[in-house]
Amino acid sequence: MAEVAFVLGNGESRKGIEINDLMERGKVYACNGVYRTHRPDYLVAVDPKMLLEIAEGDYLLHNKVWSNFNAQYQKNEKIMNHVQWFKPSLGWSSGPTALKMACDHGHKDIYILGFDYKGHKQDDKGNAFKFNNLFKDTRNYKRSKDEATFYGNWMNQTKKCLQDYPDTQFHRVIPQGWFKPAEHEWHGKIDHPTTEEFLSKFELQIKN
Repeated sequence: MAEVAFVLGNGESRKGIEINDLMERGKVYACNGVYRTHRPDYLVAVDPKMLLEIAEGDYLLHNKVWSNFNAQYQKNEKIMNHVQWFKPSLGWSSGPTALKMACDHGHKDIYILGFDYKGHKQDDKGNAFKFNNLFKDTRNYKRSKDEATFYGNWMNQTKKCLQDYPDTQFHRVIPQGWFKPAEHEWHGKIDHPTTEEFLSKFELQIKN
């Protein structure tokens, strides 16, 4: 499959990059709260609270969602009839699971957006990083004043994809100066284009 893939975490670094514009340029793999505003090509939601939220509306009736089976879903007819199950379950977070899904589908050129790993620093005095997510302060998400979720598992799961798919070129898109792991921590083909370089390459503009 030669088509480019865009895998979206929900870190704030991808704010303003319109998902529908990306869908005109390749396949979009997104997760969790994205369902509230868009209909990506593939939506991954492995957090039970998020999947139950999705099932409250009619999204599942018209769009496919991928998740891991959980016994608590057995009483939810909509989930049991419409959700696509990962077999076997990876036990990973939604974003890295979406990344592996794109790899499994054969994409060889994958752009990763919103995988910010670290949160926002409150100030320069070493205060704890604050939660970084486009859906912060909304249902089933942490508050903006909460400390950032530990990013180690996300990063390790991302690295596992790089290791398992050595022929795939990964591009982690981040704004200039944002957190970038040391090169020796990665084992695979990955670069880190800036948001500006990404926008220029795909002739995109930030939208409010």
